Amino acid sequence: MTLNAHVSFRSADVSAVARQAGRNLVAGRMYCVQRFTGDIDMQSAADFTAALDRVLAGRPEGVVLDLSGVDFLSASGLAILSRFCTDAESHGIPVAVVGGRTVTRPIEACGLAGTCHVFDTVGEAGAAMAEQVHH
Repeated sequence: MTLNAHVSFRSADVSAVARQAGRNLVAGRMYCVQRFTGDIDMQSAADFTAALDRVLAGRPEGVVLDLSGVDFLSASGLAILSRFCTDAESHGIPVAVVGGRTVTRPIEACGLAGTCHVFDTVGEAGAAMAEQVHH
């Protein structure tokens, strides 16, 4: 199966977070949602890398990698994901990964959960982006 990628941008609602913190702030943090479907393996590794490189080149305020449509995540895909999360962190760009057990299990098994923060939905990941504005 081929790897497909789609990018969109969303705004995290930080006004609710600000109200909870006692601040009168109404703003939005823009984050990139990069969605992948298919298999991430040796055949699609170059495409996966190129898509992630394009995301970082845009210097977004945050990135949500939506891997909920990924059917297979290989060791090479994990290595690329790990490098992406490390590179983003070095630029101050928070990264959240969304995916089912096909994705989360290898991430957890390889100890990448500390680098690649995993969420069940894009909405939960976006809420985490809003939380990071105040930390």
